[in-house]
Amino acid sequence: MNGKDIASGAFFVLIGLAYMWMAWADLPIGNTLEMGPGYFPMVLSGILVIFGVAIGVRGFVNAHGTEFGRVPWRAVVMMSLATLVFAAFFDRLGLLPGVFVLSFLTALSSSRNSILGAAITSLCIAVFCSAVFGYGIGLPVPIIGPLFGF
Repeated sequence: MNGKDIASGAFFVLIGLAYMWMAWADLPIGNTLEMGPGYFPMVLSGILVIFGVAIGVRGFVNAHGTEFGRVPWRAVVMMSLATLVFAAFFDRLGLLPGVFVLSFLTALSSSRNSILGAAITSLCIAVFCSAVFGYGIGLPVPIIGPLFGF
């Protein structure tokens, strides 16, 4: 047995079932021709459950596994921090600074990235996202948020 695949499969199945239950309980599903707001989350959750079952079955069939190894704590902390900061401050920061901070903290999760490289990459991603979502699509969020006085 491959413990990593079994654990990963079980995790995907649990997350998929949890979101499936939330969509089923809180949102109207509709049908294929008249989709409700819960239809797409239900389909995605179902796909996640199918992948989880497939990975878990592979874990029972495939005995050639690898050890869990060392946990990349820097990546775990930085990715979690980036998500929390983005979620907590997006309304006040706006699209451009919010995406910049998210990308910058995410880029710093790898020790291979320098601070300058992370800043340049994050600036490019933030400008691109602001152009596409702020100006192209017209997403109703401020490009620069009220925290900066705009």
